[in-house]
Amino acid sequence: MSLCGANLNFDAITESAGDLKTSLKSKLGGAGTFTSASDLTSLVDGKVSALTAQVSGLLPELPSVPPLSFQSELTSLASFDRTTVTGLLDYQSKLSSITDNFGSALSGGGFDLDDLVSKATPALSSATDALSSVTDAASGALSGATDALSSASDLLSGSLPSVPSFDVCKDCPNFELKAGATEAIQSAQDSVLAQAEGALEEIATVATNVDFDAQISIVTTKANAILSDPDVQAQISANISSASAQISSDIEGGITQVNESAQSIATEVAPVLKELSGKSLSAKIPSNALNKLKGKLPFGK
Repeated sequence: MSLCGANLNFDAITESAGDLKTSLKSKLGGAGTFTSASDLTSLVDGKVSALTAQVSGLLPELPSVPPLSFQSELTSLASFDRTTVTGLLDYQSKLSSITDNFGSALSGGGFDLDDLVSKATPALSSATDALSSVTDAASGALSGATDALSSASDLLSGSLPSVPSFDVCKDCPNFELKAGATEAIQSAQDSVLAQAEGALEEIATVATNVDFDAQISIVTTKANAILSDPDVQAQISANISSASAQISSDIEGGITQVNESAQSIATEVAPVLKELSGKSLSAKIPSNALNKLKGKLPFGK
């Protein structure tokens, strides 16, 4: 039974290590039974493997380091305040790191690092020149104080140059430097997720074509009126009777033609059969077979 607060994993390691030590002593001690190195290896091989597995199980998994993103580094570079000494030093240090990590990959991909940096972190010279003009105007002679204040007001009211918009995620290539790698790799731009909900699709409603239904109703009424006319019904009955009579006549005429053709064939074949019946051929054809054949012919016996 383990003591309260005992570490079962550590106890198992201690036990395995003691078992390995005891096995070694049994072979190498004063009363050991050492015979050969292979015998010793086979004895401790399984014990060493078990001890190694137990020790390895206590080691925590190393956290995975996310890749270094050029876009993130450029965004961080643009956040430094270069009007202060500390901000300027941090800016230069970050720019040097970006150049070392992504400079060669950007050049190989046809991109200009200096151009991207200048767009992401626009120079402060324009704003500095404007503020300097205000200071110079305000510090002029007392006689020109009114003109200085007017000049300063004009500068502050809209003469400062506008900074062009630049989106790092859209306008910068997506280069990433994975942990342990020495060369950055360009990846596809991340997909932009929609910020608005999707539009609901309305279920289509089927509208009845009133005009079409009305035309069908009119045509049906006219057809029923025509069919209900006694003259039309009499004509239809006469046509049906005439067609039935014609069909019956055609069938009877066909039967008559078949019988006449069969009688003509029987008349032509009868003399030949009669002639054959008196010759030696009748010895080869039994008379009962000939009688059966005559019974199947379409003429009298």
